Amino acid sequence: MKSEDLGSAVIAPGGTFTAGTTGTWKITYTVGKYGIDDGGSIILTRRAMSDALLPQCECPNLPGYTTAVTNGDALIRIKYDNRYWIRPYRGALVVHVYDGSLTCGDTITVTVGDTCKGSPGWRIQTFPEKHHTFRILVDSFGTREYYPITKHPFFTIVPGVSETIETVMPSIAKPGEDIDIWVRALDVWGNPVNTFDGNVTVKCNDEGINFEETFNISHGVERAGTICFPKEGIYRVCIVTGDMKNQSNPVIVMENHTNIFWADLHGQTEATVGTGSVEDYFSFARDKALIDAAGWQGNDFQVRDSDWEEVCEMTKKFYDPGRFVTFLGYEWSGLTPAGGDHNILYLHDNQPIHRSSHWQVHDGSSEDSDCFPLSELWKAFRGRNDMMAIAHVGGRYANLDFWDEDFSGLVEIHSHHGTFEWIAMDALSRGLITGFVAQSDDHTGRPGLSAPLQPLARDFATFDVYGGYTGIIADSLTRQSLWDALRARHCYATTGRRIYLEVRSGYYIMGDIAPAAQPVDLAFVIAGTTPLLDAEVLCDTEVVYRYPFKLDPENVWIRIEWSGVRIKSRSKTADWDGVISVKNGVIDEYIPYAFDRHDQGVFRMSDSDLNVVSSTSGDIDGIFLKISGQSSVIAYNSKIASISINIENIDTIPEITNVGGVNLQVRMSKCTPVDRPENVRFTYKNSDVRLKRHAYWVRVVQMDGHMAWSSPVYFEPDQL
Repeated sequence: MKSEDLGSAVIAPGGTFTAGTTGTWKITYTVGKYGIDDGGSIILTRRAMSDALLPQCECPNLPGYTTAVTNGDALIRIKYDNRYWIRPYRGALVVHVYDGSLTCGDTITVTVGDTCKGSPGWRIQTFPEKHHTFRILVDSFGTREYYPITKHPFFTIVPGVSETIETVMPSIAKPGEDIDIWVRALDVWGNPVNTFDGNVTVKCNDEGINFEETFNISHGVERAGTICFPKEGIYRVCIVTGDMKNQSNPVIVMENHTNIFWADLHGQTEATVGTGSVEDYFSFARDKALIDAAGWQGNDFQVRDSDWEEVCEMTKKFYDPGRFVTFLGYEWSGLTPAGGDHNILYLHDNQPIHRSSHWQVHDGSSEDSDCFPLSELWKAFRGRNDMMAIAHVGGRYANLDFWDEDFSGLVEIHSHHGTFEWIAMDALSRGLITGFVAQSDDHTGRPGLSAPLQPLARDFATFDVYGGYTGIIADSLTRQSLWDALRARHCYATTGRRIYLEVRSGYYIMGDIAPAAQPVDLAFVIAGTTPLLDAEVLCDTEVVYRYPFKLDPENVWIRIEWSGVRIKSRSKTADWDGVISVKNGVIDEYIPYAFDRHDQGVFRMSDSDLNVVSSTSGDIDGIFLKISGQSSVIAYNSKIASISINIENIDTIPEITNVGGVNLQVRMSKCTPVDRPENVRFTYKNSDVRLKRHAYWVRVVQMDGHMAWSSPVYFEPDQL
């Protein structure tokens, strides 16, 4: 059957649209050679990786209302089915033909965002895409076999206007060394804005430095100039342009130092379930996200041999020692009982792909090298020291029963999917020696700069938090140096912010195994990108020390924070919608924090009641309350739990209430949320005799809700 005989389609308006735009689009399909029989249908489907508003065909006055009409001698009806088609196209508008049939040349016009009866229209996705395609498939004979037309209508989505501006600088520098100042303009959805043109002023007044200079920026991401800091210290620069201002990540200036390089080693493209090309993927990571290292990680059961050849070619092409490091790899994607998702990284180029299966590869690509379950992959790699595996949590979460110390060594604690402290705790509870990383698993063509999305067109997964970074402590920006650092667990995880963490015990740093004959004596240095909220030292899975941030007795607030996931697997998000109420008191002020999505937050209902719209994917959401009254009682009644605590029973140490799920909990404490430090240094000592290995690590929370986790320092008794 020739696809050109199946008809054609056009979209109006076509062209280019700004991310997040609301409007109306008409897709007109012209029936092809065979016509469409009574009982036949067409479907219009887009890639599942889109946070465009879900179309709906029932409520004419609500957003996303969609209709269909025909000029043929038949009736039609339209519905939206969120699980109708085949990955990566999941979710479809289905137009059924009945009480007649259509002939060649007849038309079906689908209006997405029909405003005729009061709907405001349809909002498109919030991230750019060169070809946002409406894939049209036809079942002319009502057989439920669909065939695609030749050319599918599409439009282009681009970033909007500048809403924020950022400054990105190296995390480590030597005194007197010139370092680059990079400026990045972003739209409201977190997309780099290519069209920004204007003057930006960069200032620095840290440690006695008096620097102020104005630069002209003609692109959305651009090197503005250089700065040098003459003496050791922790520095930040501020940037101002018009009404927009921001400050850089911290720069730690020291004479003798090891570098910190920033990596996002996990993301996908249109070759699998994401968007954009592999070339665009690496280009974005290097030139827009401004990270130092990136890796491509497509689901193996969807990777054709031709796709793998392209990945190998692009990984090799973009490797530029001293500027940008790439790692070849893929995501081994067997189901959790067989091992679960693992990111496979290679040290060298042009390596084989050992898939878990060929589930969606039907083009004759070789199956001889498939390895299933995960233990078979370990057999295939046994004896090699040029590959490693990272335990990933997304949908098919990693099964630590398959841990193999020859290849395993890192677990992913955060990604665009959410925060997964539970897998770190699981690994440590098992006595595994592991380091912590964070990545994005980006599907939107924005590796290293993955911003939270609106609810997706697919209903079983979310990308509603920022993608993560791995800070790698290494000598140089080469593949070998980063590889050696990752294998040694000299790395840490953040939720996409360049937070500085230093953990030392004498000679030993995070990731190292130290002898426990000496007392545990740890030194910590933390420099945030915003003021710090928490700094907690953990021994294995228990908090053993909390940095004592100052509580101003004249300015005491109540901090309420909630977090966790329902389950470990795909549909993990927890719905915390509810009401925070104060009995015998008044909420004078409130400050929400750590809310990632535009459509969520806390809203006042009365003097003593706040409406909470919140979901967590393991991450935290929270609020600070300034309350007046005597013997006030705070209650949080949500869809998950109802909690009530007398304010007199709340102290600076969090009162923790576990409410089920995997790690669902609510924490209440006293706090002063103003005038908090951005930098802290402290030590932790423990002289107890240890009879088994213990892992010490630090967890950091900033005032904006962003977090960081160091890899542990392990103290191991001689008898082990």
